[in-house]
Amino acid sequence: MSVRTVIILLALPLFLFLAGINSLLLYRQETYHMEAGLRGEALAAAVTVAEFARQADDPFAELGEAGRRAALRDAAHKIPGLVSLYLSRPGGPLLNLLDTPAITRKGLILPAKAHVVRDWVDAEGDPLVTAIAPDGHGAMVVAEISAEPLARRAFHLKRLSVALIAGSAALAVLLGLIVARRVGRAFSRIRAIIETRVGADDDRALGIREVRDLADAIGLLDTSVASELERLERRPGGGLAEGIVALRERHLPAIERTEGRIALSIRPLPDAPAGAVHVALPCPDGGWAIALGVAGGDPAEALAAAIAARDHVADGPASAFRDRLELAAQAFGVGWRVVATGATDGAFALAADPAAIDAYHRLNPGLSAEALAADLAILFAESGIVAAVRPV
Repeated sequence: MSVRTVIILLALPLFLFLAGINSLLLYRQETYHMEAGLRGEALAAAVTVAEFARQADDPFAELGEAGRRAALRDAAHKIPGLVSLYLSRPGGPLLNLLDTPAITRKGLILPAKAHVVRDWVDAEGDPLVTAIAPDGHGAMVVAEISAEPLARRAFHLKRLSVALIAGSAALAVLLGLIVARRVGRAFSRIRAIIETRVGADDDRALGIREVRDLADAIGLLDTSVASELERLERRPGGGLAEGIVALRERHLPAIERTEGRIALSIRPLPDAPAGAVHVALPCPDGGWAIALGVAGGDPAEALAAAIAARDHVADGPASAFRDRLELAAQAFGVGWRVVATGATDGAFALAADPAAIDAYHRLNPGLSAEALAADLAILFAESGIVAAVRPV
C-alpha cells in the first residue's frame, strides 16, 4: 500500500466524521430555534385570546359578537401561519374565531396553565403546532400554527448537510494527495541519503523513519480532531430565551419614520424585557404620539401581551391614542411608563432617568433622530427601549 493511499484512508474518515458532526449540530440547532419560535407564536396567540376572554363575564357571548370577532380575525391574520383559533369547553360548545373551518382536536383537556400540547398534522398531512390556554371560565383557547416552514427548512438543511459531507470528502482526498506528494518527496530524499550512507540493501532504517513520520502525521491529525471536538462541545445551545429574542425582532422591530418633516427613531435594546413594547402614531396636527411600556408575567405571556397591546393601539387613530392605551393596560396588563402626544422634539427611554435623557437631548441639539437614538442606546444600554423625535 502506497503512502498516498494510507494518508487518504486516514484523512477521509476524519473529515467525514467532522463534517457529519457539524452538519448534525447545525441541523439540530437550526430546527430547534425555528421550532421554538413556532411554539412561541402558537402559545402567544392562545395566551392573548385567553387573557382577553378572562376579562369577559361570558367569553362565548362577548367574543361571539360580530365586531369583536372581526377585530380578533384582523389581529389573527397578522400572525404568520395561524390556521386555527377557537374557544372550546370540553364536552361543550366551540366558538371559531377565524374565518376558516376549525380543526377540532379530540382528547384535549382543560389545562391548568398555558402550554404547547403536541404536534399534529392537518388533513393534507402538513405538520401543525398546537397550544392551549385556559380562560378562567372553564373553557380553553386552542391555537394552531402551520409548521410547514420548519419542514421546508429541515429539507434544505438535509440537502446542505449532504453537500457539506460530499465537499468534505472531496477536500480530504485533495489534501491527502497534496500531503502524500510532499511526504513522498521527503521519503525519496531520505532513501537517497540512506542508500548513500548505509547501503542500498539495508531497508531497516528507512522502515523505521517511515513509521515515525507517519506516526507524527497521524498525531497532528488526531490533535486537530480533538481540538475541533472540544470546540463543538463548547458550542452553546438555544432555548426559550433565544426564541423570544427572535420573536421580538420579528414582531416588535425598530422604527425609523418621517411624517410631516418630523423624524422618529425607536430602538429596542438587546437587554429589553420580554414584555417591553413600543408604539407610535403620527398625529393629524403634526408630531408623534409615542408610548413605551412593559407587560408583566412569564416571558412568553409577557411577549404575547406586548404584541397584542401594540396591535390594539396601532390599529386605532391618533385621536384615540390615550383611550386605547388605557384599554390595552386593562386588557393585557401593560404598564405604560412613557406617554407623549404631539411630540416634535424630544428623547425618551423605557427605564432610565428622564432628567438624564433630557439633559443629553438638550446638550446635542444638532443630532438627527436616528443619531440621537443611537447615542442613547449606547449611553443607556440597560433602559430597554430608547426613542427620539427631531424636526428634519
